[in-house]
Amino acid sequence: MLSFFKKALKKFNITEANFYRIQKSQRYIWVIVIFIILSGIVSIDFLPNRVNLQVGQVTKSDIVAPKTVEYIDEESTEKLRQEAENKVSKVYEEDTGILTKVKADVRQFFDTIKNIKSSDVELEKKVKSVQDNYKIDLSSQQLSYLFSLSEENIDFLEEDTLMFLVKYLNRGVKDNYLNNVKDQLSQDAIELTEDRQYNQLVSKISRHFIRPNLIFNFEETEKRKEEARQNIEPIKRTFSKGEIIIRHGKVVTHEDIKILKNLGLTQPKINYINILGHILIVLIFVLIPSIYISQYHREVLEGEGILALLGLLPIMTILLAKVATYFPLEYPSFVVPVAAASIMIAILVDTDLAVVFTIALSFLVGIVTGGRIIDVMVAIVSGLTGIYSVSKLSQRSDLVRAGFIVGGATSLTIFTFMLTMVNLDLIIFLNAFWGILNGVLVAIVTNGLLPYVENIFGITSPVKLLELSNPNHPLLKRLLVDAPGTYHHSIIVGNLAEAAADQVGADSLLARVSAYYHDIGKIKRSYFFTENQIGSENPHNKLSPSLSTLIITSHVKDGVELAKEYKLPQVIIDVIEQHHGTSLVSFFYQEAVHDEKYKSVDEGDFRYDGPKPQTKEAGLIMLSDMVEAAVRSNVAAQSNPGKLEKFVRELIKKKLDSGELDECNLTLKDLDKVANSFVNILKGIFHNRIEYPDNIAQQFKEGKKLNDSLNK
Repeated sequence: MLSFFKKALKKFNITEANFYRIQKSQRYIWVIVIFIILSGIVSIDFLPNRVNLQVGQVTKSDIVAPKTVEYIDEESTEKLRQEAENKVSKVYEEDTGILTKVKADVRQFFDTIKNIKSSDVELEKKVKSVQDNYKIDLSSQQLSYLFSLSEENIDFLEEDTLMFLVKYLNRGVKDNYLNNVKDQLSQDAIELTEDRQYNQLVSKISRHFIRPNLIFNFEETEKRKEEARQNIEPIKRTFSKGEIIIRHGKVVTHEDIKILKNLGLTQPKINYINILGHILIVLIFVLIPSIYISQYHREVLEGEGILALLGLLPIMTILLAKVATYFPLEYPSFVVPVAAASIMIAILVDTDLAVVFTIALSFLVGIVTGGRIIDVMVAIVSGLTGIYSVSKLSQRSDLVRAGFIVGGATSLTIFTFMLTMVNLDLIIFLNAFWGILNGVLVAIVTNGLLPYVENIFGITSPVKLLELSNPNHPLLKRLLVDAPGTYHHSIIVGNLAEAAADQVGADSLLARVSAYYHDIGKIKRSYFFTENQIGSENPHNKLSPSLSTLIITSHVKDGVELAKEYKLPQVIIDVIEQHHGTSLVSFFYQEAVHDEKYKSVDEGDFRYDGPKPQTKEAGLIMLSDMVEAAVRSNVAAQSNPGKLEKFVRELIKKKLDSGELDECNLTLKDLDKVANSFVNILKGIFHNRIEYPDNIAQQFKEGKKLNDSLNK
């Protein structure tokens, strides 16, 4: 895709800088698209299960809970809280100053009576003076009787009145019960003495001066009512997935309708707050791996196929989790193969990145399938187990083994969580079976999808590389038969490149396998290459230098064509195309320069078409290819370790000085490690051997005969 865009740059006059800005914006757009799709899957109910029932109707079939729901019965809870509130008594506070004030008022009243009584005015004026000053409910006849009493009897009347007032005020008088208290006081005063008029005076005066001394405290009363409400625990109702809510033939009640509403089975009602919450959760778990990639794995952003894979795998997994919720399973998350996505990311991209993706993906699966801690933990354990089980992957059958490991770990996790359940039941422990099924699904999905994922997204897995390293591969068998010298050369180059890759942090498996195929283009004209000319005449002796150069350099183009014919991965095709870079075919160039027949020689005609190595692996294969061929033809270097090391370092320095390694990210420190690695391996290949005498076979036979005769 990138090559297509780059070819379009000139056509639309787009600068390369603008092109990379466009490419960067495309990555942002892709992340946004993934976020939108995941938000839609998590938030939207694809198969709404609605029922249209009214109170009094008869259900025609069983109505089953589509999911596990726990909700608070607001109506019943409010009823209990209202009852608790009504039981709270009003709070009154005693005003102790009321009794003192009442006593003072009563004494003042009787002092006034005594003063008026002792005055020389007429009785009528005395009565009128009391009525005007006190507005007391005493008739003229009763006041006349009061003034007729002796001073001693007036004192008795005062004491009896105070006795009644103190008695009732000490009990407490509420404002809303004042009239009742007055009536009770009158009843008690009637039986005080045998003098009826005296009793009435006590009653009337007491009724006049008594007042409430218990004051209603509104704030404290409301506080106690609220405490009473809060002490009532909300009534929670739980319906498990698959539980029958209303049975067939039952008359629908108001309570049934209320349950259906809480289960979301009545008319659809969009909960925007709930949707917003799910969107924010998805945003969090999309940002976490995105930030991790931008901080620690920026190289992932360069691969379009990897970006597409990292986007589609979560979408497929969450979609499977959503589909699982529509099956009658209590724990639908148990059958979601999260580990399949984890394993594919670990194999195709990076193990650390797979761990981050697994954690984020597990939380999203948990949200979709019920939001319980067991859903999240089972997904995390299965995913992490899958990652660790493929850490030493050597063949596709190991994926089956990984599936069984995932199944065992998942089952154990489920069983452990089930032990924490309050109500243990044998049926609960059968949920561990879903863990085994999960492992089987993981093995099937990874084995089935991995080859397609590799082809669609252009990503080569270690499993694919291991398969290509098999000597029985048709192309390697052709190389062995048609170009045996090249085959042997490629094996040694593979060993050199693999050892060097281990030293500089490159992909050693990719380096070795790519080395096996880097010269497959020589199959087409194998006899033109010296390693395959065993005892044969060199055909280049009869050809011009330019034609020989064309034949030699064409093995790169022929190799690319063969690789595409045999459907080799693009990473290996790139190595085939880049392993000579733009190097000069120096032998034929020098021959042309020193030949008088060629007056003007263009150096560009004697160079490979390139491009230069773009990766560490391609650069290492270029160096390994050059060093192996040069050392094989240098007998002096083979026999002397010191000369060998000097020769190898000179070869690497020439390649560095020529600029062929400028684009492959190999540093000077890396090249020093590469040289040491090459020397160690070449010493083992070209070590000194013991020279056996020509007549060793005859001496061996004679010694055997002598030994046999002695034994006899």
